[in-house]
Amino acid sequence: MNSATGTPTSNMDIRSATGERHLDSSTDHIFELLEQNASWWEQAALTCEQIAANHGLGAKEEWQLMGAVYRERAQRHMQIIDQLRQRGMSAHR
Repeated sequence: MNSATGTPTSNMDIRSATGERHLDSSTDHIFELLEQNASWWEQAALTCEQIAANHGLGAKEEWQLMGAVYRERAQRHMQIIDQLRQRGMSAHR
């Protein structure tokens, strides 16, 4: 509870004098992890697509499906990052 304003606060939610909301810089590592995960999922998708290109039917389709799943995971991570930033929870950079 913020004793000055009587409003609840978390240890990561900081409000400026103008009411602008920022997260403590301790959240930087969360954004970094999410961004790294998105990058790794995207790289996995590309790798699966490259492997699929060198296989015949059956195996090719399996690799393409894995690539699609990995790409979806990468996109989901980026959506989460965007949602957090839109809510004013951007990392200080």
